[in-house]
Amino acid sequence: MYIKKLSKNGQISVPLALKKKLCVNDGDYVYIYMEAGRLLISKHHEDVHLNKVIYRNGKFSIPTELRRMLKIYSNSLLSLEAHSKKGSISITNLDYIEDQGQLRNY
Repeated sequence: MYIKKLSKNGQISVPLALKKKLCVNDGDYVYIYMEAGRLLISKHHEDVHLNKVIYRNGKFSIPTELRRMLKIYSNSLLSLEAHSKKGSISITNLDYIEDQGQLRNY
């Protein structure tokens, strides 16, 4: 698990280990969607109508509507975790979890 902050323009840096597990290269488009109160980034998905973002310079941009729904702000602490079976990365807003009465797990 990696802890990151969102940049002012809505981008998040992805550690090299997670990039390799997701098998993305600079310029690749990936799906980004909400599931069970967190964001998932996946290279492949059966629903082609989901949001797509481009992986550029080691970063993804998180769409504004998803940031609003999950209360992700530029100072929010985010947990990034790879899911090998799904071939995806999950992003959880640790500040939002704490607001719901749960403790941060880092």
